[in-house]
Amino acid sequence: MPICIDKERAMTPELLSTIMSRWMTEERPRLQRYGDYYMGKQDILLKRYSDSSKPCNRIVTNYCDNIVGNYSGYLTGLPVTYKSQSAMDEVQEVLNYNDVRTKDSELLRMGLAYGKAYELHYMDEDGMERFEELTALDGIPVYDNTIERELLYFIRFYREDTLDEASGILVDVYTGGTIDHYRSDTAGTVMEPLGSEPHGWGQVPVVVFSLNADDLPIFYKVMGLQDAYNTLLSGEVDDFEAFCDAYLVLQGVDAEQEDIAAMKERRVLLLPAENASAAYLTKNISDTQIQNLLQNLNDTIHKLANSPDFSQESFGVSSGIALRFRLLGFENAASAIAANLTKALQKRIELICAIVNLKGSEALWRDMEIIIDRNLPVNDVEAANMVNTLRGLVSDKTLLSQIPFVSDVDGELEAVQAQKAESLELYGFGNPAAESEDGDGENRQGER
Repeated sequence: MPICIDKERAMTPELLSTIMSRWMTEERPRLQRYGDYYMGKQDILLKRYSDSSKPCNRIVTNYCDNIVGNYSGYLTGLPVTYKSQSAMDEVQEVLNYNDVRTKDSELLRMGLAYGKAYELHYMDEDGMERFEELTALDGIPVYDNTIERELLYFIRFYREDTLDEASGILVDVYTGGTIDHYRSDTAGTVMEPLGSEPHGWGQVPVVVFSLNADDLPIFYKVMGLQDAYNTLLSGEVDDFEAFCDAYLVLQGVDAEQEDIAAMKERRVLLLPAENASAAYLTKNISDTQIQNLLQNLNDTIHKLANSPDFSQESFGVSSGIALRFRLLGFENAASAIAANLTKALQKRIELICAIVNLKGSEALWRDMEIIIDRNLPVNDVEAANMVNTLRGLVSDKTLLSQIPFVSDVDGELEAVQAQKAESLELYGFGNPAAESEDGDGENRQGER
């Protein structure tokens, strides 16, 4: 649950300590678990047997990372496009300076993994605006308790010395006009003020990207199935390893432990001449049922996460229409994510406009169009056939927009017109100068 306070309540050291202590005990463990599962630190790694001699494999098949990667690549594999009817040279300069394509991908990836992510804006030593992505573990947003949920404060904290676990914590509180600095102990109970400095954004300079209303990671529904898959696969490997180390049964043999060790080392069995035999005691294992269970778990995980299993061979032979139908659930989920991401990116543009102080900057960021294309394999032949079929029925501009490799439709139309004009000029058609000369020639002949 987000932290909400009265809009008029000031951020005192006591309130700051209360917020951090509550967040550390209630919110951080949940977020840490999401991050651990994304990084592959899953419950199977805690597996133990009371018998230390029994094989104990801990295999992680990281579906959480796979699902995050699928959605991230689908939504930001192609660069996010920023368009505006107003002049935006200054805004584009800031975006380019911050390597915006990488930042867009990183913001989405962390939001997918934790359910939310943050982007902190600041000024560098050269006086240029910068923005950096933070995970949900790096800060605490504080909202007012109205229905609008305005961001009142953002609390960022980090260790004073990352090599020293006992070192204190530095805390920065971002308000609508200042950045207040504190030093705290590791529990966040003592707040020592270190000073304050103004900033020029006129609002809290942080973008909050929420993946969904509940701030849950994209793989939240399949975490239990993820555990089941890891447990089943690890258990299967345990059984196979134990099968390889099957028991050797010696009948009619009176052997000491040293004798057995010697026979194992030399790979030679010394048996009495009469009534002695040796055989392995094994268990017949049929892995068909286990493989079916693993496949069912795999299919269920992809189904619940609306994340396709692109390793299936059928994806490589699907036509464009068939592929879109197969990705319908994926696209529906991605559309909701794209809407929330667009909202966060619009906030980024608003913060940039506040700093560059453009004339009519508010109108500029509201006018900004943010386009998140889908990174899907395309069939250029299918697109070309469709365009040719619709020629004469649909405008050239609309047709060009359907061709995957045409990114600037207006520029392409201008290039086509220029090419036509050049061809006409080459052959003397449609050239005003040539027509004028021809007209003058005819007039001169008439005069004669």
